[in-house]
Amino acid sequence: MAKKKKKIHVDNLHLMKKLDEEYLAGFNRVYDSLMKSKKSDTDINIIANIALEDCLKGMQDGKKVTMVIPKDVKDYIQKNSKGHAYKEMKKKIRDQDWEKFQISSIWYVFATCIVLFFFKNLLMQKFLVNYIVDVIVGCIAGGISFQNFMIRRRIIKRYDFDSFFMQMDVSSLAACIVVKIVSPGNFDITYLILVIAFFITKKKIKPLFEEVI
Repeated sequence: MAKKKKKIHVDNLHLMKKLDEEYLAGFNRVYDSLMKSKKSDTDINIIANIALEDCLKGMQDGKKVTMVIPKDVKDYIQKNSKGHAYKEMKKKIRDQDWEKFQISSIWYVFATCIVLFFFKNLLMQKFLVNYIVDVIVGCIAGGISFQNFMIRRRIIKRYDFDSFFMQMDVSSLAACIVVKIVSPGNFDITYLILVIAFFITKKKIKPLFEEVI
């Protein structure tokens, strides 16, 4: 049976588009080797980003690929599995994740409020425009909400943070749905519930990010 490839999220892969053909091939050798390795998801992400940064800098400085990414990529991976470069990249990714977490949380609250608004309209059969338009807008907002929920979930899982944060999302959403069902109109405290949950999560998770490294 063929061995399944690892499904690991690696940050900043969009920067690969800036690499020329030779450097792209060099980076892919490191990337493919990492995916076949037994290293943790966190290590793979950090080392892949070190390689990507090295390739971009090497190309900018006009160096040959072999001077940046050696033929034996296992030695390169081993070298970057610890030390100063590893610590610096880990800190850089942590800072990126903190920023992503905040932005995705804001989008999650905003999009979820829109979904709940159209959910209540559907219950009351009172549409902002008409049934079709309201459903389309609600579905788009639902997609945005789910996408940002998954970004937050991935970050929480990456650092093995407490399940409290996911439980907070589920419980606040459940409370909002209940409020929407029992409230007579569409103007209620659901937005306040989501905002309070956002600030509680932010306050509790920030010290955990600061402890990383």
